[in-house]
Amino acid sequence: MNKPIKNYFTALDIGTSKICAIIAEQTENNKLKIIGFSETDSEGVSEGMIQNLIKATSKIKDVVKEAGEMAKVPIEFVNVGIAGKHIRSFSTHHSIGLQNNENEPIEINHSHVKRLEQRSKMAVIPTNHKIIHSMHQKFTIDEDHDSVDPIGEFGKKLEADFHIISANKVDIKIMEESIKRSQVKCRNLILEPIASSLALLDENDKEDGICLVDIGGGTTDISIFHDNIIRHTAVIPLGGDIVTQDIKEGLGLPRHHAEALKIKFGKALYVKRPIKEYVKIKGEGQREDKKILLDNLYKIIEARMEEIFERVHQEILNSGMSEKLSAGIVITGGGSQLLNLKQQVKYITGLDVRKGYPSSYLTKSDIVNLEYPKYSTAVGLLLWDYVNNLGIKNNQDLRSFDKSSLPKVNNFGKLVTERIKGFLKDDDLTEFKDENL
Repeated sequence: MNKPIKNYFTALDIGTSKICAIIAEQTENNKLKIIGFSETDSEGVSEGMIQNLIKATSKIKDVVKEAGEMAKVPIEFVNVGIAGKHIRSFSTHHSIGLQNNENEPIEINHSHVKRLEQRSKMAVIPTNHKIIHSMHQKFTIDEDHDSVDPIGEFGKKLEADFHIISANKVDIKIMEESIKRSQVKCRNLILEPIASSLALLDENDKEDGICLVDIGGGTTDISIFHDNIIRHTAVIPLGGDIVTQDIKEGLGLPRHHAEALKIKFGKALYVKRPIKEYVKIKGEGQREDKKILLDNLYKIIEARMEEIFERVHQEILNSGMSEKLSAGIVITGGGSQLLNLKQQVKYITGLDVRKGYPSSYLTKSDIVNLEYPKYSTAVGLLLWDYVNNLGIKNNQDLRSFDKSSLPKVNNFGKLVTERIKGFLKDDDLTEFKDENL
């Protein structure tokens, strides 16, 4: 008896703070099992875009090789995420005539929908841009009947609204060249907030109306859904790295100490307390130890996160969906782990807020636990082919994880310790209280 041919799925997440490669295989019960994984700190990437081809390629090549060796499967194609301030999105409208020679309505089929999709890809965009996604929002038949899926219906005229997303050709070319030099090929180039939505949102979320906000190292990515249709996407060129930079400059610290402070003590809301709390940072080399008032840290973080979510709120208003987001806002990504961030976002937007963890489709893995917000985009990239190949539409039916195993916010400093090993020894940061100061 011949062994069944296994399906493999691969993803490459090229971020400002990390680069990771994942390989998964499809199990008999239509789940995904992680069989290869590699992650490294990012180099040559800024604000979601490759700035230094040589440095980024070196890192990409390393993770692709290590993941392939772990899985014992050669990686040939990968799904890759794209983000950055160069991304543009807008809506467009197209129509085609359907009637036959007798001017009678005809049955709508796949070819008619395909013709509309092809017309949408001829939308006017900047000459230096290329369309990466064209997604229909709604169809209208004979100007008086809206339809989500018009195939099988009859009419004389078919119209459709499309959400178009484009990216700078040069940035695409640089990314593709970097991937090519890493001895793999790009199968699909996917906008990161769309990828994250696959990993985090179910059909009910998208039906009721929801805004997904993915806070990465270099960008904050937004996708808005309503009536199970994508309504708006945006990329804000600010993320967790700018918060670290603010701490570095505001408190006069080395960058790695600023990052460690953010991770271990960071809060998105400053609340004045009668007891002042300090952190003592051990000096390096000839430098003296430094005492940091935590209130100052909180004020710096709050100011930048407030700016980011004021811009998120403006994107929600621009989308025209602010009154239709019954499911509220989902925050995810590494930057979502700041304490009190949910409260801050709710205060700014007036919407309910929850934290999103990538969960659907995955079986338990001894290799890596991907159920952390920082892997939302990576898991979504992995799922792109899987969902489309299987025709799965409802994520909710496939949830298979134990929520009790999810990371607790107050343990976040422990969860990311590996990222700051080598930066700080155990006694480099000391927390203490001084009521007299």
